[in-house]
Amino acid sequence: MRYFEYVEPKTLDEACQFLNTYEEAKILAGGVSLVVLLKNRLITPSHLVNLKTVPGLNKIEWDDRAGLRIGSLNRHRNIIDSAPIKKHFPILSEAASKIATPSIRNMGTVGGNICHAEPSADLPPALMAGNATLRAVSSKGERKIPIELFFTDYYENVLNQDEVLVEIQIPPFPSQRLGGTYIKLDKVTNSIAIVGVASVICLDDQGVCNFAGLCLGGVASTPLKVERVKEIFLGEKIKETHMEQAAKEAQTISNPLTNVYATAEYRKEMVYVLTRKALQESLKKAQAM
Repeated sequence: MRYFEYVEPKTLDEACQFLNTYEEAKILAGGVSLVVLLKNRLITPSHLVNLKTVPGLNKIEWDDRAGLRIGSLNRHRNIIDSAPIKKHFPILSEAASKIATPSIRNMGTVGGNICHAEPSADLPPALMAGNATLRAVSSKGERKIPIELFFTDYYENVLNQDEVLVEIQIPPFPSQRLGGTYIKLDKVTNSIAIVGVASVICLDDQGVCNFAGLCLGGVASTPLKVERVKEIFLGEKIKETHMEQAAKEAQTISNPLTNVYATAEYRKEMVYVLTRKALQESLKKAQAM
């Protein structure tokens, strides 16, 4: 392992300045993915910038107008146990509970999970189904990035060298009758997702759909948002025919690869099966509210 310098900035501005000054600097959050990359010499940073010494990055807050605001340094365990998340966006707690093992969930952070840009990661599909926005800060200012625009390819994202993901924002839903489901097909419990499906359905008082989100993981180089689910569901009392149509659309846009976990053909077939199941469960949850 190459020698590197370890720094502990006290403020976000200081962290951004370190990243801006040293082009080969990398951020240390939970360290779960970073340590693997270091050990295998896939990255050789000149500096590690530890964000854990920067205050204010592990808050979880709810506001009736702004929705959920989740600091990027929250560990997966915080996401699972958070009362505001379980009340307002429980699918995220559900997805976090399926990440790897308890030790990883106790160490890994939501920001690290997102920025690692693993196409089979569990959190991005759930966040994408809920129309999440990411707030990034640099030495030049800040910007907000819709999560569906954040991922660019395998393990790649749009962040610049001096940018830090500081917050995940999930807007409030149009009504209280919200149902969300994350289904993960894995080879063994807590292994990487062969296929992941996240669905969110919101109904008005008459049972008409006023929000729909559907996202896939593990079936392309980035998480895939099924945009046509809005066209299919919004303004409708959802029936099996609508869910069938959405599942076929999800299968059509998926573009999986064959690897040691599963063939592309198997993955594509399971997209259809799991999407229907996720939508059925989400609708049932919303109707029960």
